[in-house]
Amino acid sequence: MRIALFFDGNNFYRSMHSNLNDMELNYDSLVQWICHRISRDNANFVGAYYYTGSSEQSPLERFLKGLEVRTGFFVRRSPLVDRTVHCPNCEQDFVQRVEKRVDTRLVAEMVQMAAMDMYDRAVVLSGDADILPALTSAAAFGKQVYVAGWGTCSMSHALRVYSFGHIDLMDGVKHFVTGRRRGIDEDGLVKRSYAMKESSLDHVLLQLNEAFSYFNGRNGHVTRWYFENKWKPSGPCPPPGIGRQEMLDKLIQAGRVEVFETTINGRVVLALRPKSLRNSK
Repeated sequence: MRIALFFDGNNFYRSMHSNLNDMELNYDSLVQWICHRISRDNANFVGAYYYTGSSEQSPLERFLKGLEVRTGFFVRRSPLVDRTVHCPNCEQDFVQRVEKRVDTRLVAEMVQMAAMDMYDRAVVLSGDADILPALTSAAAFGKQVYVAGWGTCSMSHALRVYSFGHIDLMDGVKHFVTGRRRGIDEDGLVKRSYAMKESSLDHVLLQLNEAFSYFNGRNGHVTRWYFENKWKPSGPCPPPGIGRQEMLDKLIQAGRVEVFETTINGRVVLALRPKSLRNSK
């Protein structure tokens, strides 16, 4: 049984960081555990493809170069572009570096490999619903596609529905976590001092309370995607994007925010509820 793995690098890292607190992974052991999980003694590992945004000056390069010298690992780099984000609270502009075409490349190559019969089963290590076309297209070529993530909340409902099966990586941490802490930030992201302060987490939680009250008063829900990318804060809060996502992950991990599935306009989405407001509906 030929097995190929496809990593959505940024999505994989953010979820791992939230659940493992910077513990180091042995990627060879991770591959072995996943292959054994879906095919036991009949597994034939044919390649792991890691997709991420990077540049020559990125601190991520050290990690990527170490990864691609491992047997069977192939790194797919995509360009990073600068995007200006305006903070409505402080009226300042911030420049963020964002990935470009990473998801598109993963989907295209996974489908191409399925069409060329290069694997029998694929495992997508991502919780992003943007990867969904890869699952449905590969299945049309007779391939079984699994999704893997750090807990079921890290995987979109759509991915779990359309996959052949899903794998919770938290079940295997003792097999592939080394016990050491990572010496570098594998995603190339600068860990912001803002994000490390408990008071700043309280600011984000306060904004989530406001968003929840706003949508709850209109018989709706505040979705995770909307709060991370679109909610305009009335007070201190990181700008939309990765900084806000990381702090929300910390609040969820600490049990201060509940993540649940709900249906909006016929689609199942992830919604948020501050624990202090759990019984307000």
